[in-house]
This record gives sequence, structure tokens and C-alpha cells, in this order.
Amino acid sequence: MTLRVHTVLYDGVEDQDFIGPVTALGVVDDVRHSFVTVDGPGTVTTAAGLEITVRTPWSPDRADLIVVPGGGYGEGSPVQEQIRRGTVPRALTAARRPGLILAAVCTGTLLLSAAGITAGRRCTTHHIAENDLRQQGAIVVGGRVVDDGDLVTSAGVTSGIDLGLWLVERLFGAETAALAEQVLEHERRSDAWEANRAGDRGRTTRRDPVEEVPPVHDGGEPRTTEGVTFVNAIELPAERIDEFVHQWRARAALMRTAPGFRDVRLHRAILPEARFQLVNIAHWDSAEACAAAGLNPTVLASVDEARTIATAHPALYRVAAEYP
Repeated sequence: MTLRVHTVLYDGVEDQDFIGPVTALGVVDDVRHSFVTVDGPGTVTTAAGLEITVRTPWSPDRADLIVVPGGGYGEGSPVQEQIRRGTVPRALTAARRPGLILAAVCTGTLLLSAAGITAGRRCTTHHIAENDLRQQGAIVVGGRVVDDGDLVTSAGVTSGIDLGLWLVERLFGAETAALAEQVLEHERRSDAWEANRAGDRGRTTRRDPVEEVPPVHDGGEPRTTEGVTFVNAIELPAERIDEFVHQWRARAALMRTAPGFRDVRLHRAILPEARFQLVNIAHWDSAEACAAAGLNPTVLASVDEARTIATAHPALYRVAAEYP
């Protein structure tokens, strides 16, 4: 599959907003990227003063993914100027069609809002613009990356890297995304919120992952009575910790695509004399889902490799008591 990506530029566009996703997606051989402007070929001056020559005509019918970066916030900002001018919002409205993914970074989501695309949809933006987006009819979700099907948005500035990596994972698989993370030497701070992970409610791990994962079953029971917790206490020499963490990231990228996965975090001991220097904690819908994910041949091979440098003590748990 060749993914055709068009990134929309305009004068004053925030450099990091488009550099992040372009760089992440650029790791994949089967991505063909072009810069575009709604006014056609020309030169764009970014917020940092870079002059970019745009050669590709505005042709959304030839794109599989359109990325809209932000450009500041508030009165007088480049993004506000584009909203007032109206050309970019109108072009984005007209570009919509089945099969096209529209993505935005930071305040680029406000341009999608001005195009009427975010009304009633789950999305995010830079935290300073969340109220504006909400008042314009969007359902603002507290996630670093929010995937609502053909609308994928990210929070401020550097989260555009995470958006790019999420799109790599969604479109090309977890192993490719793990490779891209290694190439960029970037660790995603959280998973993407996905509408299709648990019906319309989705999930998010931007804040406390245990508290924010919505329940899988209705019935009014407390969140902590549902699902299982996988805890793996790990013994290993201090000099092998970085190596283990590197392996863990690749495994986590695979596991989080498995049915029934909720969230995972690897914790490191504060005291160097602690017996267990690392503790892996994951939440799953059921013990069966956790066990099935562990049978992935790539995961099994990675676990075997980890055993050469560490001793694991895994177990599954359910909540026995809770204090409100």
C-alpha cells in the first residue's frame, strides 16, 4: 500500500506542527509526501522564517491523508488569519470524501472546526484552544492523539510526532511504528484515544490510565471491578536496564494492538538497591485476552530475548478492595 500524504501549508504555519508528522511518516518507504497550499504552487514562509517552495497543486482527490498543522493562537495569529480569510476552511470542507483521513496538529484543529468538520466529533487541540473548540461544537477528548476514524487530531506542537507515529501504527502496523520510534529516538507519551476501541466511548491514557479507561461493560459497577491487571516484577542488573526498556517498547507497541488491551506502563525503581528495578503494569479486559496477546510469535520471540538479561515474576490480579 502506498500512502499519499498532503500537508497543508500557509504563511506563519508552526514549523514543529508539520515537521513532526512528516518526519514520523517519512520513515515508512510506502509513504509519498507532498506539501500543498490551497492557493496552488508558490512559496510559504513558516513561523521560524523558513521559506518552503510548494510545487504540488491543491489536489485532495489525489491524497489518502491530509495533515493540517497549526499556526499560533488568538487574534492576529496565522491560524486566525486563515480562518478569517476562509480559503483554507472552504477547501477542507470541499475535500471531504469517503476514504480520506483528515488529520490536524495543535491549532490546526481550529481550521478543521472552521470547515465544519469537528462539530459533534471527538478531537483535541492545544490545551489553550480547547474551550474554543468545545464552544464550536466539538467533543474535546483529553488525549495527546485522538483517533475518531477519518478524523485524527493531536494536542500541542510536539504531539504531532505522536500523531505521525500513531498513523504509522494504524496504517502499517505496530512493528513498523516501533521501528519508526527507534529511528526517531522518540518515546510516545501515551496511546491514542480511539473511538473504535470500545464503541463510541473509546479510551485514552493521557492522564491516569487506570482511571480514564472507560468501562467495557455497562451496569454501573466501579471501573476498578472490571478487567484484570497484569503485573510483572523484573530483576536485572542496573547496566542492562536501558537494553530491557528498548525491548519493552517494541513489545508494548505490539501488545496494544491486541483485542482486549487497555493500557500499559513500565515503572522504574527509585532506589538502586530495590530487588525489582522494573515493574510492568498492564490492564486487560480479561485474563483470556492477556494470554492470547502473549501468544503472538513476535512477542514470544521478544520475551525469550528478554529472558537472557532479566528474570521476570508475572502474575494476573483483580481488585480485592478499594478505598474511595
